[in-house]
Amino acid sequence: MLPLAEYLEHRGHTVFSRVLPRSLLGRIGLLHQARASDVVILQKKLFPTPFVALLARANPNLIFDVDDAVMFHEMERGEPVDGKFFRRFAAIAAASRIVVTGNAYLADFARATRRRDVDAVHILPTPIDTRQLAAKTDYSPQADVVIGWIGTKGNLHQLKFLTSILRNLQAQVAGVHLRIVADRSIDLPGVNVESKVWSAADEANDLRGFDIGIMPLEDSLWNCGKGGYKLLQYMAAGLPAVASPVGINAEIINDGVNGYLASNLDEWRANLLALARSTELRRRIGQSARATVEQHYSLDRYLERYTAVIESCTA
Repeated sequence: MLPLAEYLEHRGHTVFSRVLPRSLLGRIGLLHQARASDVVILQKKLFPTPFVALLARANPNLIFDVDDAVMFHEMERGEPVDGKFFRRFAAIAAASRIVVTGNAYLADFARATRRRDVDAVHILPTPIDTRQLAAKTDYSPQADVVIGWIGTKGNLHQLKFLTSILRNLQAQVAGVHLRIVADRSIDLPGVNVESKVWSAADEANDLRGFDIGIMPLEDSLWNCGKGGYKLLQYMAAGLPAVASPVGINAEIINDGVNGYLASNLDEWRANLLALARSTELRRRIGQSARATVEQHYSLDRYLERYTAVIESCTA
């Protein structure tokens, strides 16, 4: 939220951030701060329901910002879904004046919790700072073709689905290998895997070092809530990407124009093989992908739209 805070301050607003205190005294103090503010944004946390009710009474201009399927948070932890997090989500969405979601899937859940003002649910996909992440310019043929994946260790298991595809691809196109940029790696039997530890300083260059980006996803309630950030990173870096048509991915990609959607192993195989074999195809799809991000998912556009939502509360 730092870019948004800076943008709001540039427009003359005063912005401060607070972590939900653990102590009763700290939470009382937070309620006083909320009462003295024009707008309160709840982000990244499902606050306890009783506290949310008090917060909404202290300041009715409550904005709930959600960009993951937090209502099914148990699934991320590998636990049975018992509804605890869904009840919190529903209470916050119902109590808030405005809900901002990262995709249509989350927006549908938010609207279902509200008896009124369903139009006060806004979809603002996770943006990319296209000034910080420039697109690659060199698509010339290389000795190796790097299929890249960037992310965190919690999502590495998604790559297992592609083990046989990557093995077959290595046999058909010389130099093909998988490069993982993350806080851990994974062993895929028979697949040539190169690992690099993620760092903020290297991220842009790491992305441009890929030739093809991949985002395989299991079709689950949790994954449907993802904001597509990994996919947008690939596209902003000027990469052709192949992704599962889960959640917002199917909205971001125009299949065959700015990337590829793959629903099954045959489609993954065909799309990756075509891209691995053709430098010109990678260039064409990658440049179209970058244009899509610049037009629809840039940070500048996001800040303008989000600020308009916030300022509508104080108009």
